Amino acid sequence: MTELKRLSREFFTKDTKNVARELLGNYLVRETEKGHMIGKILEVEAYLGPDDKASHSYNYRKTERTKVMYMKPGTLYIYLIYGLYYCLNVITEPEQMPCAVLIRQLFPIDGIELMIANRNVKIGKKFKNLTDGPEKLCIALDITKDKFNGKDSCSLESKLYFAQGEKILKEKILFNKRIGVGYAEEDKGRLLRFTIKNEIA
Repeated sequence: MTELKRLSREFFTKDTKNVARELLGNYLVRETEKGHMIGKILEVEAYLGPDDKASHSYNYRKTERTKVMYMKPGTLYIYLIYGLYYCLNVITEPEQMPCAVLIRQLFPIDGIELMIANRNVKIGKKFKNLTDGPEKLCIALDITKDKFNGKDSCSLESKLYFAQGEKILKEKILFNKRIGVGYAEEDKGRLLRFTIKNEIA
């Protein structure tokens, strides 16, 4: 690949729904001593903070876990689900407005053998099942809470960051309900899951 351009703080400072849509087609990059792992972002979910009952920071809830959501845009927010798996989010909007975008699915671009070794499972054709879920992509790219939670993806020191890819036109984006937010009452039906058409296995 050509040299990657890291996404700036300004990119993440915008409205969360816009950031979520604009992340599609860009790259998630994980630098390691063994080499780079890079995936194209295919699917995301937007969480609108204090006004979204599906958000960890609904009604400005602030706990030891969610305090990261109040940090500057571009900060990485990683949490554990089911006591087993990590999910990767990036903080959006100005500092102290606790909104985030969940990275749901990637298409592997580079460092694929490293990803397969990290997953330690049989992978199908076109790398099916390698990074097609928030927990799978975290395992594949070796993303854990202790390594990256609260870290600034916009910093040149960060080993996990977002980089400029291709611009996806709005007509090529699917708008759907988020997954696993049945508890969110009237907010569970909001169309805040964005997916690139025809690129999901």
